[in-house]
Order: sequence, then C-alpha cells, then structure tokens
Amino acid sequence: GWGEYGLEEAEAYWLIFIVISIIFAICSILLESLSQPFAVVAMIPISFIGIFLTFILFDFKFAQGGVASFLLLSGLSVNAALYILHDFNHFRKENPTRPPILLYLRAFQYKAIPISLTILSTIVGMIPFVWAGSDEQFWFNLAVGTMGGLLFSLVAIVVYLPILVLKNENLQ
Repeated sequence: GWGEYGLEEAEAYWLIFIVISIIFAICSILLESLSQPFAVVAMIPISFIGIFLTFILFDFKFAQGGVASFLLLSGLSVNAALYILHDFNHFRKENPTRPPILLYLRAFQYKAIPISLTILSTIVGMIPFVWAGSDEQFWFNLAVGTMGGLLFSLVAIVVYLPILVLKNENLQ
C-alpha cells in the first residue's frame, strides 16, 4: 500500500479533494460566479480518465507517482478552461447582445494555440522521466499519468467544456 511511501491512501485522496476545493474557491473569485467554477472543476475528473486509461491500456503499475499525477493534473487541467472562460466573460461584457455560442467560439479560437502549446510543452517536459524508465518508478508514473491525463483533457476542453458552459446560457 501507500504506507511504504509515507502516505496513507486516505491522506492521498483527501489531498486531491482539498486541491479541488481550493481550485473551486479561486475560480469562483476569478470568474465572479458560482456556476462557472463547476464547469472548470468538471475538467479535473474528466482528465483523470486519461490517467486511468494510461495505466490500464499500457499495463503500468500504479504507485505514488500516479497519485502525484492526479494532483499535478488537477492544476494543469483547469488552466485551459480558465483561459477560455476568462475571455468568454470578457467578450460577453463587451457584446451583451451577441449569441453566447459565438462569443464562446471566439474565446476558444483566441486561446486554442496557447492551450495547445501549454499542453504540448508539458508533455515534452515529461519525456525525460519516461526515458528514465520504470526504474525510477515515481517519476515514470508521474510522467505517464500526467501525459495521459493532459491528452485526455483535450477531449474535456473541446467536447465537455462548451456543453457545461453553454447549457445555462441563452443560445438564441
């Protein structure tokens, strides 16, 4: 179990819960909303699917580095949503009569390249840990978990974020 790493299983999952709660609070302040942070926080468990799939599909042994990838991905996966929602809210204030879906697409278009570069550079930054191989189990698990989660977060950004954000908007 987790005891060999100095971290009890319950502690690890409480840490993830605490991180998600802090992210929600920060997003509520930043976005000046209580509903939009739910869309942002929803990106986290969706991106976690990528971690699970990576370990299952490639038959990697899950260890403490995998738990650390959950914590790292919690912060990384919300960045893209925050970029998009910040611009979306800004465009909504500037153009209150335009259909929200057009404003969202504009915000997505403006942030697509920075989001892609952020994800790509993080994945590339993890490659040395994968090359070190499974001999360095913590770093290997952290790298493969983070890489898989970031790749799957693209699905969350492209498919789920617009659904979650626009479902409460008047689509005209």
